[in-house]
Amino acid sequence: MVAFDALRTVTTAAEWEARGAWQAVESLDQRDLDGLDELVVFSAHPDDETIALGGLLALAADRRLPVRVIVATGDDQGRADELRSALTRLGVAASPQFLGFPDGELKHHAERLRAEVDTVLAASTGRRWVLAPWPGDRHGDHRTLGREVADAATATGDTVFFYPVWLWQWGEPADVPWERTIDLPIAGVHRARKGAALDAFGSQHWSDDNPDGVLTPEFLDRARDGREVLIRPELRASDRLAEHFEALHRGSDDPWAVRSRWYERRKRALTVASLPRERYGSILELGASVGELTAELSERADTVLAIDGSAAAVDTARTRLADRAGVTVTRMRVPGTWPSGAFDLIVVSELAYYLADDEWRSLIQRCIGSLTPGGDVLLCHWLGAADDFAQSGEQANETFRSASGLTASVVHRDAEFLLEVFS
Repeated sequence: MVAFDALRTVTTAAEWEARGAWQAVESLDQRDLDGLDELVVFSAHPDDETIALGGLLALAADRRLPVRVIVATGDDQGRADELRSALTRLGVAASPQFLGFPDGELKHHAERLRAEVDTVLAASTGRRWVLAPWPGDRHGDHRTLGREVADAATATGDTVFFYPVWLWQWGEPADVPWERTIDLPIAGVHRARKGAALDAFGSQHWSDDNPDGVLTPEFLDRARDGREVLIRPELRASDRLAEHFEALHRGSDDPWAVRSRWYERRKRALTVASLPRERYGSILELGASVGELTAELSERADTVLAIDGSAAAVDTARTRLADRAGVTVTRMRVPGTWPSGAFDLIVVSELAYYLADDEWRSLIQRCIGSLTPGGDVLLCHWLGAADDFAQSGEQANETFRSASGLTASVVHRDAEFLLEVFS
């Protein structure tokens, strides 16, 4: 990563604005904010969020959208007070939270930083956007914080966007991921409040009298008058798979024909018939999809917690199971996130072969840690092959057998699928 000089501008504000690429950039529809319960904004330093997104934060405040600002560094009381003043000027009601890591040293505290980010994201629920510094912004703290926040938000299933701070100073048009950039239309009143908020960071304004400042007059002018943007993260393989499943469930309330196909109906009947106990206190079902197996499991348990990563699948399953007492359907991306509590039976059906080996091993340990004494884990996987499989069903079961420490008490294998119950 090439360093940059905070006092030297490579591309002027006028040159940035003159780029024809802006014409093809997606523009935010402000109504998208109305469907959110919260904006969670992570900042590496007190002022990053205001420089990059002050107009958006003022807009959110006007639309009565709660905003939480979490600063990774900021153990300097003066800078903390400047941020509080800036947020007040933007109209943000909540006080910022400071994690207290040393400035410029986040890369040396990545593991503890991730734990703090996880704690922040666990502090509330609902539909939210999680915003973090763009990892490509040529500042080590921005790179580390952006990466850790993106990983944590992916695990919780939250929507994450990056925001650039120093790009406009060191960058050139070729450095911008234009196809992933979103332009934020900011009105005059919100720009005015952003300008007032930027004035609050006097300790950081460079001048002959304050040579330690890093915000030059030219940089501040661009921050006041220039565009604000968000940058979508690059899709990972697991994200693309999640989008694929989401699209399938949006297009059909039964994308695998689980209600009508004999394979699916026969497999469900064998699954339920293979359960060693007549009744369970609590069941956890992973990858529940539209809830067909969930319905049958509910006949054998006091409570069933059904989990799927697709919002559309969860909506369908909740409607399908609304009259089933003791059934809860929740959206969750495992193994990055995991439900609390202990379970007498954990069902993993047609799921493990979508997980890479390290993800599957992590999920296995999650299962073992959530199993009540004497509890069972049921695995059922098709024995065929598909382009989107990370491993075979056979391999997934073998890994569980070797990594879990449990013994198979039920084994059913035929030409189509392998079903095992481990105790």
